[in-house]
Amino acid sequence: MNKTRIKKSLVLLFVLAGVINQTLPAARTASPPNASQAPTITISPSVPSDISSPINLQNAALFAWQEFIALNWPAVPQTGALNTRDTPDTSKKFGDPTYNGPLVWHTFRGKVEIYPGTGNPPGYVNNSGASYGYDARPQYIYQSGSVANGGVGTPTGQVLPFSSPGPVSPTPWINLDENSEIGVTTMYAGINPIAPVPGQIILFLAKANRTEYNYVAANQWWNNATGNRQAAINNTQTYITDKVQDPPAGSPNYVSFPYGTIELKAAWRKLTPTEISSKKFYTTRVRYYRTIPSGPNQGKPGYVNDVFGLVALHINHKTPSAPYFVYATFSQADNILDVNGNPVETVDGQLLPPYQNANPMDPKIVAQNATSADPATTSSVEHFSPLTSTTQPQKRLFYVNTPTTPPPPPTTQGKVAVNRRVHNIPPEIIGINKAAHSAIAAYNQQQGIQSSPWPYYKLVNVQYVPYDKPPGTTYQGLPGGPDPSTYYQANEVVETDYVLQVFSGQFQPQLSPPNAQANINNLITDYQPDGTPFKNVSFTGKGYLMGGCMGCHGNAQIAGANFSFIFARGPVPSPETDDPATSLRKFFKLFAKR
Repeated sequence: MNKTRIKKSLVLLFVLAGVINQTLPAARTASPPNASQAPTITISPSVPSDISSPINLQNAALFAWQEFIALNWPAVPQTGALNTRDTPDTSKKFGDPTYNGPLVWHTFRGKVEIYPGTGNPPGYVNNSGASYGYDARPQYIYQSGSVANGGVGTPTGQVLPFSSPGPVSPTPWINLDENSEIGVTTMYAGINPIAPVPGQIILFLAKANRTEYNYVAANQWWNNATGNRQAAINNTQTYITDKVQDPPAGSPNYVSFPYGTIELKAAWRKLTPTEISSKKFYTTRVRYYRTIPSGPNQGKPGYVNDVFGLVALHINHKTPSAPYFVYATFSQADNILDVNGNPVETVDGQLLPPYQNANPMDPKIVAQNATSADPATTSSVEHFSPLTSTTQPQKRLFYVNTPTTPPPPPTTQGKVAVNRRVHNIPPEIIGINKAAHSAIAAYNQQQGIQSSPWPYYKLVNVQYVPYDKPPGTTYQGLPGGPDPSTYYQANEVVETDYVLQVFSGQFQPQLSPPNAQANINNLITDYQPDGTPFKNVSFTGKGYLMGGCMGCHGNAQIAGANFSFIFARGPVPSPETDDPATSLRKFFKLFAKR
């Protein structure tokens, strides 16, 4: 595999790391339907360490739900002392409506707390016994210096408040410093016009746990100041090229995170009064960013603290049976609505009959696969029709693709509304969702909890093993392989646009003349620029052309970053704001030819 090409193929995405090594009492369990021998779902604050045997979709889904429950448990009071982050408070109840503190995963470090734009990680101490300062209170330190030079406009790298005197409350644990789906698309919910943040825009964050932080801090890999980070990445690329697999987990010389590493990505938005009163959404204090429009700090990012609702949660967990990580994605039950605001799916994920024949996107997206015989236009999604949209989303989800230059744009411009998923949630996942909701209902009844948001969240899917497909084809299921919804795993508010719903391979690099027919570097391809097949996951001597979350993160594996885009990107220069150019800069930084 071409090493230079690998270095130019970094793709973002995101997500989370850590295991709580405690055995804690369970309150109530429920078995999945039609699976008397299957493990039960337990309402427990213990994060599972691996998928139960046999390794299959059902057991992977059970594992995903156990993670979700444990990571959404109330956290112990955060004092800044040793071992306070990442720890559940076993005296608290799961989903207790009277609890207003952070949940366990909230206390994981945000990506900028591990990979700061300026200096060492906040609170860092060179002491493994103190977890290298992991438990310090949250601080978000970006690149210092002028905005024109990529900084945030302050000498310390700390962002200014959007308005003076600014919030005086404690720094929120939820730091929404991403405003797009990896720079490709901006997401919105409902009929509100495209307006300054927050509006109905969906904002994102990425976090990782103590396990990832300790590994990075022990090797001082949070930036390139010492040169050992880039050396480790280069060594890892060579190792994967030679052996077609990852180095041993926890290696100090190569980038290979220890088992128990968890990364996560979460999607949030401002709720309407009706949504707040429904009590179907988990809400908490967040921080997001806007561009200061006037005055002495004009053009600089400014932070705003507010209350948002959680609409999606990705959990990526490296385990012994899944060294390529288990990728589980959850969403709020009412994310996908029709034009009148009616749910398109049941709370468990079953598509309702009126919507079964609807086109997934409005307008209908028509795309074309390329083949290996067509190296000059190697994009798997080669072109789109229509190129422009005048759709009125009404109460549906909708997205707007990041524009590219020069014209014509390769992806549909204008609002694209979501009628349903491109690939429906599979029956096995729907069955596990029913079992999980039953377990939560039994627990709530036992504990006297009358109002909890967690029955209104569902598992969309989980990827737990790589799979190969013929390049240049649309995967429709092959013997021994997953169903298309699992192969192309995508969350409706995290990977919404058509390209991300059908992702496989890699993002199309910019091509040099005579192949540069248009700027198509926000489309995807199953091939390398020379027309040979591309493999994005390497495991036990075999390369795989994988789709969905695992396929996307596989680009970070072969780039020497062990499936982690937050590691691959490294220091975070600035938060993304309501400036539309932010998304475009992000996309080109991650995917364009360098």
